[in-house]
Amino acid sequence: MINDDKDDPIGKALGLDPIEQKIDILDKMLIESHDDSAAKDFETARANFHEMIEDGKEAMFKLAEIASSSQHPRAFEVYAKLMDTMLNANERLLDLQEKIREIKHADSPINEKAKNVTNNLFVGSTAELQKMIKDINSKDG
Repeated sequence: MINDDKDDPIGKALGLDPIEQKIDILDKMLIESHDDSAAKDFETARANFHEMIEDGKEAMFKLAEIASSSQHPRAFEVYAKLMDTMLNANERLLDLQEKIREIKHADSPINEKAKNVTNNLFVGSTAELQKMIKDINSKDG
């Protein structure tokens, strides 16, 4: 746990790593675990939808034959209900695609925000701060 990059006697004495390295490791673990679970869930749900749609197609062909041969109103009713269910399954499959894109989009800014510094700290006197502000204003003007 010795820091070879910088001369940090306190860190060496205590056997501590710099905070930046620990944050990087935690971020990577968080990102990998989150992305991995979302991807697995998406693939599982997608596979289930595809399987249901394929089974539904076979059932529709069989029901169409039964309805056609029997000419019974209930057979046509069941066939129509299955068609409606199949349309809903296809629509939900497309919704699943849209949701996974939203999840991926929502995850990417989090990673970028973690890399950006939003708060700065000025260490110095008031006179030094005023001088720095004057220099900035003179460059802009």
